[in-house]
This record gives sequence, C-alpha cells and structure tokens, in this order.
Amino acid sequence: MNAVSIIAGNTFREVIRDRVLYGLVVFALMLLFLSLALGQLSFDENLRLSANFGFAGIHIATIVLAVFVGSSLVSKEIEKQTILTLLARPISRSQFILGKALGLMSVLLVVAFSLSLILSIFLFLLDFSFTVEYLIAVAGVLFEAAILLSIAIFFGSFSRPMMTVIFTVAVFLLGHWVDSLSYFVSKSDSVFFRFVGTGVSYLVPNLERFNWRAAPVYATEIPLTEVFNATLSMVGWVLVLISATMLIFRRRDFV
Repeated sequence: MNAVSIIAGNTFREVIRDRVLYGLVVFALMLLFLSLALGQLSFDENLRLSANFGFAGIHIATIVLAVFVGSSLVSKEIEKQTILTLLARPISRSQFILGKALGLMSVLLVVAFSLSLILSIFLFLLDFSFTVEYLIAVAGVLFEAAILLSIAIFFGSFSRPMMTVIFTVAVFLLGHWVDSLSYFVSKSDSVFFRFVGTGVSYLVPNLERFNWRAAPVYATEIPLTEVFNATLSMVGWVLVLISATMLIFRRRDFV
C-alpha cells in the first residue's frame, strides 16, 4: 500500500498544479458570483437562484475534471514513456491504477469541498436555511464524479484520450436518461426495443439517483434509505470499473 499512497500523492500534486483545474475553479466561482447578480433581479427567488447556480458550478467543475483529466490520466504516462520507468520499480500495474484513481478522487474531494464551502458562505450571507440535505447534495455530486472518473479510467486503459472523452460523455448522458428509458421500455410493445433498453439500463449507471441538488434548495427531505442505496451503488460501480481496468491494464503491452 506504500506504493499506492506514493502514486496517489504524486497524482494529487500533479493535478493540483494543472492549469485546467484552475480554469474549472474560476468558472465555478464565476457561476457563484453570477448567481448573486441574477438573484438581485428577483427578490423572491434570490436564494433559490443563488443555490441552483452554486450547485450547478460545483457539479460542472467536478464532472469536467473527472472526465477530461481522468481520460488522460493513464495515456499521459504511456505517451511520455514514464510508465516504463514506474513499472520497472517494485510497483504492480494494479497498484499503479489504484494509486492514480485515488489521487484524482482526492482532487475531486478537495475541489467539491472547497467550492461547497464558498457556496455555503454566500448562502449564509443570504440567510439560507441549512439542513443535512445540503451535505447530501454535495455528496451526490461527488458520487457521480467518482463513477465518471472510474469510467474514464476504464476507457482510458485501452483507447485514446479523445475517444475516452466521447465514450465517457456518452455514458454521462445515458446515465441521466436511464429512468426515462426504463419508462419507455415498460410502455413499448417492441420485443427488440425492450431487450436493448433493459440491457442498457443494466450496463449504464443511473446517475440521476445521485441528483439531490434540488433538495436543499426547496427544503425537500431525502430518505436515508435512498442515500444508503445510492452509496452502495456508487461503491459497487467504482469497484467493478477499477477492477476491470486493472485486468485490462495487466494484459496491455507498452513496447
């Protein structure tokens, strides 16, 4: 585990120094300030606009970071041939993948926590009523980003960064459409459509189940059983995807 922690620490420092990360943080902060400006246009919706834009900024920043940085996490090491140097040391390929994943997940955690802290300060100044749903909403953003990061690392283990981004974005869009797809499948008379739709609903994670961003805005209570089931789903998807990535990475030839 010492090798995993070293790789995770190096990955964390590398991504933290990346200009892309600063660009995403600036973009999210701009959305926060825009929410305050737009809130002044509607006195009745000031709090809701500020909270909605704030959560949107956190969501976009973490998702883009997971997709675009995660897609090049492994390929960058392969293109620079630094992976040959790393694997020449007493480090297994599984430890390399696990360390990279943990390093970037740590970055996602720091970014989401920092932006949510800034948003909470803004909302506190607007007399926002904080509940536990605020923390659950931030956790939902992190859960979705963790799954997308695992998907990006999985595709990145055998495809180029551009294709990895396309595949991951496609899963992101499908993941937010799974509930609608299940509804259409239940109403369809086509056996082929029902077969394909059911297959897609099992192969693609339902990302809408982590969408709790409206709960703290509209003071909606989230059942703890829903949070528990969503947490288990996130852990399951991450473990399956990272394990599959390790299996693929073990068989890959870098020469």
